[in-house]
Amino acid sequence: MVNPSRLSGFEDPIHMGVSLSRPVYVSKTGTKPLIILHELPGMSPSFLDFCCRMAGEGFKVYMPLLYMTPGTEMGAARMLGFCLSREFRALFAADPATKARPISMWLRELAVEVAAQNGGAKTGVIGMCMTGGFAIAAIAEPSVKAVVSCQPSAPFFTGIETLGLSDRERADVRNGLSGKAMPCVKAYRYQRDHLCRSTHLEAAAEILGSYFERHPDLPGKGHATLTTNSASDAVYRDALAFLRERL
Repeated sequence: MVNPSRLSGFEDPIHMGVSLSRPVYVSKTGTKPLIILHELPGMSPSFLDFCCRMAGEGFKVYMPLLYMTPGTEMGAARMLGFCLSREFRALFAADPATKARPISMWLRELAVEVAAQNGGAKTGVIGMCMTGGFAIAAIAEPSVKAVVSCQPSAPFFTGIETLGLSDRERADVRNGLSGKAMPCVKAYRYQRDHLCRSTHLEAAAEILGSYFERHPDLPGKGHATLTTNSASDAVYRDALAFLRERL
């Protein structure tokens, strides 16, 4: 069970989305809308702390609960089992024909709703680990002006060059770049991260071209760049500046 103090800065969750519906916690403070997607282990305590910190920086944080409950932090064995579950497939399973995944469409729908709630304000998105690559799909929406992709790790084995996005979704991303800042997507990883490989970021560069910037890889074999005990203060400061310049 999550410590109530970690959610005290957020309103009670509201369900958002059209193709899917997920509960979303919205910070009580902040003015610049920022969607923050949690990692595969869940809406962990360190993730909640990060979201609170971003709200304190002046962002109106939209914190979707993709699965499980706030405070969940699955270990490796539990994550493996969860990846085979119906709950996981409902968000991340690719359509056999189009290869589109529900998470991408839902995130775009969420971005549209968030912008509408904030008078069309410029919106940012942060994705991490499993959601790091899918966050890039949101840049197709006119209101989304900045995406921070932290240790994008999906797909895990094959199709890395797609970042888990369908042909249509990648085309939508490219078509949505015109008129946006160069770069409008920035990515971070550890040099020896075996989950987020260099090829994941190379795929993002291929899709986005000059609209993508890769932060120099952090030394070592950490994974999470903004949460847990491997969080980097340098990445935090850099990502914060990147978002502030564009939102």
